[in-house]
Amino acid sequence: MEHVVYAALLAIAIAAGVWMWRQQRRAVERLARERDAIEVEERRMFDFLHGLGEKLQADRSAGNLHRYIVDGVAEVIKGDAGILYLIDPETNRLVPVYQSAATAPVLPVPPEILAERNDADAESQYRSYIRLSSLIPAESFIGRVLREGGVLHVPDLSLSQGFAGSDPDPRFIAGVRFIATPLVYARRAVGVLIVTRRGGDDFSRNDEEVFGSIAEQSAFALGSAIAHSDAAEKRRFERELNQASEIQRVLLPRSAPELRDYEVAAEYKAARHVSGDYYDYVRVDEDRYGIAIGDVCGKGIAASLIMAMCRSNLRSRAPENLSPASVLHSVNHSIFPDIREDMFVSLLYLILERGSKEVTVARAGHEPPILFRKETGATEVIEISGLAAGIDEGPVFKRNVKDYRFQMESGDVLFLYTDGIIEGENPKGDEFGIERLCRMLVEHHELPAQDLVNTVLSELRCFSEGTAQSDDITLIAIKKR
Repeated sequence: MEHVVYAALLAIAIAAGVWMWRQQRRAVERLARERDAIEVEERRMFDFLHGLGEKLQADRSAGNLHRYIVDGVAEVIKGDAGILYLIDPETNRLVPVYQSAATAPVLPVPPEILAERNDADAESQYRSYIRLSSLIPAESFIGRVLREGGVLHVPDLSLSQGFAGSDPDPRFIAGVRFIATPLVYARRAVGVLIVTRRGGDDFSRNDEEVFGSIAEQSAFALGSAIAHSDAAEKRRFERELNQASEIQRVLLPRSAPELRDYEVAAEYKAARHVSGDYYDYVRVDEDRYGIAIGDVCGKGIAASLIMAMCRSNLRSRAPENLSPASVLHSVNHSIFPDIREDMFVSLLYLILERGSKEVTVARAGHEPPILFRKETGATEVIEISGLAAGIDEGPVFKRNVKDYRFQMESGDVLFLYTDGIIEGENPKGDEFGIERLCRMLVEHHELPAQDLVNTVLSELRCFSEGTAQSDDITLIAIKKR
């Protein structure tokens, strides 16, 4: 009997040993498989990172880089689909820039799409809905990734109340594994990377670590590409601005007209590459010359384009027209339909006549000209009515803009200028002012016209004491011989 008991105990011990050996062997095999899987995953990750570096060097185009990142990371961690969101710096919204061929169900499904009975049509509508939806980070589930940082892992979207609510429809999201992380470059979030897996095993801890590592490198690649693109765009924009500046300078007179009765000089300084200031000399007929000066309310390219329109219209209507007001009426009528509601143009146009002391001028909201009388040794500001161009299409403008005539004797000097002169500021915020401009005209009226202009601009530079020029500057001196 004892032999039977011993035999039974021995059998049990052997069985237990075999069972333990098998369990240990299975554990070793499982660990080996996990190790192999980790090695394979890490090898895919290194291949991806190597390819990402090559992609960044060889092709910085945004579309290709986005596709490589999404499809590449999905392949590394064996995801079914993925999507990349980038933050629009102007709106601060998350914008989808690439989604994989398979749809990543990253947004709750709208009721109207759930109501679609045809699965293929519903899938197509849902994919389009994701592609066209930009997200406010503070109001979206995906925005939670930005708010919390790190890797967000949801084992099943259909069980997540934060994603689908308390009564989710499982049509598109049942069994979908979700993993996402913010993309941060230079301590600034640039977007969100998401990968999903439908069914199968959940993402492992190693998947999360690999995903996080890939996201860090992808963020660097994206940030570098964005910086490169921004720099290239800035260089392109600067080239275009320089070209626009050169074109605008070509449109300005190269030299003052040589008139028997008058000495004319002008200077123009743009606050930026292109300007809203304008001046021009136009031959009216054999005995008359027109001089125009103007300023668009605004700066930059838009202002320069409006001013180019004014120049073209004035030049086409000035010849043989002895009425400055009539010329300005035509300019206003031409530009009014095309000018923005928040813009207007101040213009002043005068005609000088050979062998005559009379000057005819019309003013459309521009700064009033300053006239120095040699006989009295004083200046007078010629205040005449005038409405800026681009505000009224016709009747009101015509009633306000009329011809005005005055006499200039030998030694008299007339200043035409834009507000960049009198509104120039020093570091204390004081303006150069019209009184200072009048005083300089009195003090330096005997100088030749060009020297007089240069002296005023030199005084303005000294007055500003290095303060950056904030507005365009144009000054014209007309001296009666």
